[in-house]
Amino acid sequence: MISWIWTQIKKHRRKLVYGGVLIGGVYMAYRYAHKRIKEIQEKEASDCLTHARRQHHFDSNQRTCNMTVLSMVPNLREILQQLFDTESITDTLKSNPSNKLELWEELKILSVTRMVCVVYACSMMSLLVRIQLNVIGGYIYLQNNNTSTHNNEKPEGAPGQTPVRVIPKPAQEKYLSEIKHFMDKGISQLGELIKSAVKKEISSISLKERLTFHNVESCLQHIRERLETSPEISNLSSPTLQLCPYMFPPENSVSAATQGTDEIHEGLMQETRDILESADFHIVLKTSLDRGFQKLLDLLAESYKTNLQSGDPNSSHNTEYLLGGIPMAKLIPIFNGSLYKLCSDAPNPLLQELLLLESAKTLAANVYEAFSQPTS
Repeated sequence: MISWIWTQIKKHRRKLVYGGVLIGGVYMAYRYAHKRIKEIQEKEASDCLTHARRQHHFDSNQRTCNMTVLSMVPNLREILQQLFDTESITDTLKSNPSNKLELWEELKILSVTRMVCVVYACSMMSLLVRIQLNVIGGYIYLQNNNTSTHNNEKPEGAPGQTPVRVIPKPAQEKYLSEIKHFMDKGISQLGELIKSAVKKEISSISLKERLTFHNVESCLQHIRERLETSPEISNLSSPTLQLCPYMFPPENSVSAATQGTDEIHEGLMQETRDILESADFHIVLKTSLDRGFQKLLDLLAESYKTNLQSGDPNSSHNTEYLLGGIPMAKLIPIFNGSLYKLCSDAPNPLLQELLLLESAKTLAANVYEAFSQPTS
């Protein structure tokens, strides 16, 4: 029996060798495939976990953005009240002063300026806060992710990746405090620019002149054109580019601190300037301004409806009231009141629109994504 088996082995030696090699190859291929499939599954699970963690952090960051913007509204409203103090002029007019005509003219200019400035200030503030918090949010996520990687005793990153830049807490606070430039200086300087445009546009309109809703809409459009498409800025790549210096400090204007912190701070500042000067940002800013002025026009349309339909309850569903005129003197209180409606505490109708703007959300996501990825 043994000799027969040995004879068969010698007789089919090649077949057995080939068969053994084939079986061994299949087994090794199976082991390799199994290992690779396991690695792929682990990588997919890790990627899903990383994506979920990043998405959770991003969503939390957006909620922080919204709450931060809404918390700044009272301060913004107070600044605009002080810059364009129409209330004190109104109180003076009650005493029937000898220069009441000049006061009425000043009140006319200030009321329109304040109304326009609300839209610009809210649009610019909401976007600036969103940009800053997403820049910092991206860096914080990257730092936390890098710390988690170290704790798990895994390699720092793929070959060719630069080390994660750590942003110390003082540098974060200093960077986020740069919003003071806009609140303390920017709004004031922007207000002067808007006031100049308003003067050129409405100085010739008398207090007795009756203005229809479409007249007011046209005036607002012309004011915007003076600010965004005037010949002085026609050579700029984006019409709203001239608004950047009001939003964020220009280069070489940072305050002195420790050298290490200054380098990090200036890096953050320059990255933010690059975003604020990008075409994508100014597309979103223009969209925000368009939405803001549309909200203002909706508010004015309601005021026209209230004033011109108050004696006609049967005409609530038509728009004929938009063709009626209201004297400029009676429009001034409406313009004045727009500050308290567009810059009210939550729920704020204007900021709700701006914060929910889809293009602003997309810009925030792009900024966060750019700063939450390791650089190669």
